Amino acid sequence: MCPGENPKHFTEFVISSIISSSSPRFGLREQGEYQEVSHLYSVSQLEEAGIKFKVSPNNCILDLELSEDGVLSMPILNISSSTQLYFRNMMAYEHCHDSATKIITQYVAILDFLINTEKDVNILVDKKIIVNWLGDTDKVVTMISNLNSTVTMPEFCSHYFSVCNGLNKFYENPRNKYKAMLIHDYLNTPWKIASTVAAIVLLLLTLIQTVCSIISLVQK
Repeated sequence: MCPGENPKHFTEFVISSIISSSSPRFGLREQGEYQEVSHLYSVSQLEEAGIKFKVSPNNCILDLELSEDGVLSMPILNISSSTQLYFRNMMAYEHCHDSATKIITQYVAILDFLINTEKDVNILVDKKIIVNWLGDTDKVVTMISNLNSTVTMPEFCSHYFSVCNGLNKFYENPRNKYKAMLIHDYLNTPWKIASTVAAIVLLLLTLIQTVCSIISLVQK
């Protein structure tokens, strides 16, 4: 299914409309263009490593963009009681037609990689990327997980592969990775921050006391 073709089914028309409004060219599958993505870090992990999340000015939900300085732009995603059915119908159509690009399935797979916990949802809600009409954050996590649980992991088009690969490389940069580990292990709650600061202060006081003792002994 290509945006330029006349749709023969309403679901095909919906998918075609979404694709035609996207900035990246999500057209027909080309040999060698699609690649596998076996892993992508979650929103909270990426944020701890320094990735910034912001609302994309584009209206098409497919338009995920990663800048060179580590900013992931995502269009607004409204999640309501009908969202699961909406995506499930499009994904079912894609998997029943070999000519379909399966771009909706790829998009949902990326969401499933990014959203694993309520914390991931809350970050995207705070950034105004997700509008949660369900009210319950856990329901969003469950919905995304359910959508992706019944389909085979797709291969990704060059644009999505580039975005996923870029995010993974950013996180796995040693400086960013250790920063994420530091935040996750020592600075992710007020209590951990307080205890970490107290430990640093205690260490500094001990160091100062040791230096003063050495100076005192040298002067004698």
